[in-house]
Amino acid sequence: MNPELNEYLLSVLDKAESGPYTESGEFDQKHIFERVKDLIDKYDLHWDSDTFVPSDDDLADRVYAAGFELALEAGVYCLDTQRRMIWTEEELNWALETTPSEVTLGMGSDQTKIRKRNLEADTPITIAAGAIGIPVTEEMFVPLMVSIAQERLIDIIDNASLLTTHGRPIRAGSPWEVVACWQEVDLSFEAINIAGRPGIAIGCAENSPSEIGELASHTRGGFRPTDWHHVGMISELKVSYSDLTKAIQYARTGVISQGFYNPILGGYAGGVEGIAIASVAGLILMRAAYGVQTLNTGPSHPALTCNTHPLMLASQMLAFQALSRNTNLLVANMVRPVGGPGTKDILYEVAAHVIASVSSGISYAYGVHSAMGSHASHCSGLESRFLAQAAQAAVGLTRAEANEIVSNLIPKYVDRQVSQPIGKPFDQVYDLNSLQPTREWKGIYENVCEELIEFGLDFQSV
Repeated sequence: MNPELNEYLLSVLDKAESGPYTESGEFDQKHIFERVKDLIDKYDLHWDSDTFVPSDDDLADRVYAAGFELALEAGVYCLDTQRRMIWTEEELNWALETTPSEVTLGMGSDQTKIRKRNLEADTPITIAAGAIGIPVTEEMFVPLMVSIAQERLIDIIDNASLLTTHGRPIRAGSPWEVVACWQEVDLSFEAINIAGRPGIAIGCAENSPSEIGELASHTRGGFRPTDWHHVGMISELKVSYSDLTKAIQYARTGVISQGFYNPILGGYAGGVEGIAIASVAGLILMRAAYGVQTLNTGPSHPALTCNTHPLMLASQMLAFQALSRNTNLLVANMVRPVGGPGTKDILYEVAAHVIASVSSGISYAYGVHSAMGSHASHCSGLESRFLAQAAQAAVGLTRAEANEIVSNLIPKYVDRQVSQPIGKPFDQVYDLNSLQPTREWKGIYENVCEELIEFGLDFQSV
């Protein structure tokens, strides 16, 4: 338990109760949409659309200044109280200055660390990979998670979610959410034991849409203090009592938590410039509102719900660069491709996003939200392995080198995104007896590995 953080979070709750009353529409229009437009002009935030990994440090610093200003002036909107939660500049700086530059997760031989990395750094990168809440059947949960946990390049695994629990529907905020989260506990531990990795940190609880399941399964016999607990921010820059309840629980129990925020392209944050600003502001404000130690962002394309479309790449990279250059925040990409298992598309998309992100200073690589995360059982361990390999191969690349590789990858998938090549479900790309990829899926993977080597990446398949 961190007494200072616990005391600070009391002041955060005060903000949710006593901040200025504001209509939701007014917050969206006045404090987000109009303010972002002003900040784009004030800081002259424009870039070449043909550059996917910018190398302009001054531009990155201007993105940071604009994001910090939005965080300071807009604050966060609490949906339950209809209050704007506002921080002073000193409070935001305190939240940033007290963020750890290193955290430890897992235990025993499976223990790992996430460390602050700089742009173009040759320091190792931590890999957090898994199904990230993709729904699967109860019968498929364990084999799918074993296929991920058995990949030794992966340092942290993130759970799938269940379509049903004990054959019954799962309803948020009901006792069935608690039942589902406890089933997630049992199945997760079964999977990591089968994989021979009992101490690996688990991203959880993926079956907890409200605070109820998280609080229930984060108790004796449930998910452990060494696991990785999640809380999100609602687009744009909104929180709920449910989110704040999780944050209080995490601070009190001293666990490592992850905050995620996904601004929407074309929404109240506007276009690509606004996405960069909102991403910076959102991650700063998640640290301020929740006290989280690790953070990620994965903006959403309005039609494709992915974040690998080339239009969106530079804005994400500039946000990572801005935060890496100006803070100690432990930040990550969250790779959400259109493509799914059994396709080359998913591998091209993963490679493009993660190579760009590693050179832009992320602290850990995070994915894969395969097939946009919206198709049941469309995920497998092989794309998680591929993400790990691509991230490790990108360590030490300059942004210019990364941009050249990404520029070669984009034409291989961008025209196909609109057709949504979601691939095949897990049981059609893996042998359920051996829990190894089918010959077809492995062959596709090996072909793409060879292509990346031809592009000049030091990439070795295993």
